[in-house]
Amino acid sequence: MASVDEVEVVLQELLERLEDVDDSTRALLPSKRTIEARCPDLDLVRLALWERGRIRPIDELPRSRPDIRISVRSDDLLAMAAGELTFSRAYASSRVRLDASMSDLLRLRALL
Repeated sequence: MASVDEVEVVLQELLERLEDVDDSTRALLPSKRTIEARCPDLDLVRLALWERGRIRPIDELPRSRPDIRISVRSDDLLAMAAGELTFSRAYASSRVRLDASMSDLLRLRALL
């Protein structure tokens, strides 16, 4: 099992990658969504606000339920970040759970 510090580094790298998407891809993404990222094996939950193509960490949700929920075990998250596991393969084998509206899923597909 990966450590909390290793997961934090990967999450920070992901945030940085999201900042670097091109404008045409950014235009496809949701305008404002709350996101919950969870590593259940570490009992780790991180929250973020996605607004106008930018994402930033937040301490609490502005409402009770996030718009997008992502759940992945820490080792699988690290494998995806290292390129050893693709998101589509992890999703198809239920190693990643993604709970979002159909329109958000279609938009996120362009990024993931």
